[in-house]
Amino acid sequence: MTTGCYSNRYYGWAAAVAVVAMLACAVVDVAADDSDLAGAYCAARPRGCCPGRQDDCSAPILGTTCYCDDFCNRTRSEDCCPDFWSFCKGIVLKPEPKRQCYSNGHYYDYGETIKINCNECRCQESNGRLQLMCSTNECLIDPDFLYKLRYQGNRYGWVASNYSEFWGRKYDEGLTLRLGTLSSKKKILQMKPLKAAFRRGSLQRSYDLRSDGTRGKYISQPIDQGWCGASWAITTVQVTTDRFGIMSRGAISDVLSPQHLLSCNSRSQQGCQGGHLTRAWNWIRKFGLVTEECYPWVGQVTDCGVPKKKKELTAPCPRTTRSNRLSKTPLHRVGPVYRVATEEGIMHEILTSGPVQAVMKVTKDFFMYKSGVYNCPSLDIGSRTGYHSVRIIGWGEEYHNQGLVKYWIVSNSWGRSWGENGYFRILKGTNACQIEDFVIAAWADIDDFDVTIHPQGYDIFLLNHAAANTV
Repeated sequence: MTTGCYSNRYYGWAAAVAVVAMLACAVVDVAADDSDLAGAYCAARPRGCCPGRQDDCSAPILGTTCYCDDFCNRTRSEDCCPDFWSFCKGIVLKPEPKRQCYSNGHYYDYGETIKINCNECRCQESNGRLQLMCSTNECLIDPDFLYKLRYQGNRYGWVASNYSEFWGRKYDEGLTLRLGTLSSKKKILQMKPLKAAFRRGSLQRSYDLRSDGTRGKYISQPIDQGWCGASWAITTVQVTTDRFGIMSRGAISDVLSPQHLLSCNSRSQQGCQGGHLTRAWNWIRKFGLVTEECYPWVGQVTDCGVPKKKKELTAPCPRTTRSNRLSKTPLHRVGPVYRVATEEGIMHEILTSGPVQAVMKVTKDFFMYKSGVYNCPSLDIGSRTGYHSVRIIGWGEEYHNQGLVKYWIVSNSWGRSWGENGYFRILKGTNACQIEDFVIAAWADIDDFDVTIHPQGYDIFLLNHAAANTV
C-alpha cells in the first residue's frame, strides 16, 4: 500500500518536472535546488511543513502535487516541493556550478557556439578541461597586425584602420571577392607599349584630374564593387566613362554601366570570380556599353539583358529597368587597347587623355589602408596575394621624415568609406606593388555620336619639335 502510494506521489510531480526540463532545453546541468521552479509552495500552506508522512501535506505545482512532509525525501527528493529544504529544513542548497569556458574576460556556457572575427568557436571539453575551441581561418582584419600598423605608422608612411565590412570575413574572401583581376597570358604582358613624344619639362610635379577646372567634372566617383570580384569590370568601365567625358569635352558625359560588362562579357571571363582586362576592352570595342541608368549595378552576375550586335549604335535597356520597351540608348565603344610604359609615359597619358587602368598586387595590409602614401611590404615566403585593377587619376609629392615622397593618386572600387574617400596614394616611380608593370587604356570612340569636337591635344604623338623625348 505504501509503495503504491509513493509511486503515485513520485510520478505525478516528477513527470511534470521532466516536461519542464524538455521545454526549457537547458544547456547546463539542472541545479539541485530546482531554482527554475523557485516560489512559495510549502511556505504558502496554512499548516506549513509536516512531520513523518502525511499525504495531504502537499501543494499544487504545474497541474500536479508536490509534498512538504518529511517522507518526501526518504528515497527520492523529486517528490518534495522546490522550497522544502529551504523553508522546512532551513537548508539552502547551493546550485551546481555551471560548466563554462573563460576567454578574454568572458564566460561561455558548455556547448555554446560563438563567432570571433572570422572563426567559429565552441565551448567544449579538451584534455580534461573546458576550453573555447576555435577554427583557424586567416581573417581579413587581423587585430594584432592592425595594432602593429597603427602604432608604427610613421615607419610605414600610412595609417591603417578597421573596416566593419571587412571584420568577420576570411582573407580568402577578400582575395576572391574584393579583387577580381585574372593573370593574363605572357604575350599580353609583353604587349609593346605606346610610344609618345613630348617634352619632359611639360610634366608637372603634381597633377590631380579631380582638381582640373576643365576636366575634373568628368571624373567618376569611386563605387563599391561589394563582395563580387569584379574590379576588372568596374575600372575598365570607369576609365571608359571618364575618357568619353574628357575627349568629347563634355558632349558625351554619360555614366556607363559596369553591370553591362559583368553580365554580358561572359566568354572566357569568370564574372564575380575575376576577369581579364584585355578581353574586357576588346568586348567594349566590339559591342559597346549602355549607361548605368539603363543597366544599374547589382554586384552579381545576371543574365545578359542587352543584345550583342557588333554594328548596332543603340540598344534597348534590360526589361527589368526600362520604362518604355521601344526606347533605346546609345552604345559607347572604344578604340584598340594600348599599353603605357614608364613613369613619365603614364603621367603624360593621364595629362593628355585621362585616367589609365593599372594592375597591382594586393597583400592583406592593403585592406586596412586609411590614409597616407602606401607601399607594399616585404613578403614572407608563402604569403598569399591577389591582383586588383585600379584607376590612376593623377600624381603628387610631399615631404616625409625620410625626405621627398612621390606618389600616384588612385581610385579604388571599395566605396567612399574606404581609404581617402575611396582613393589611395601609392609610391610613384618605384613600381610599388607592381602597379607600373601593366598600365593600359583605350580611346573613347566618339565618331559614333553626332557631336563636333574642335581640334585639341588628344593626339597620340604630341610632337614638340626637337626638344621632344620618346618614352
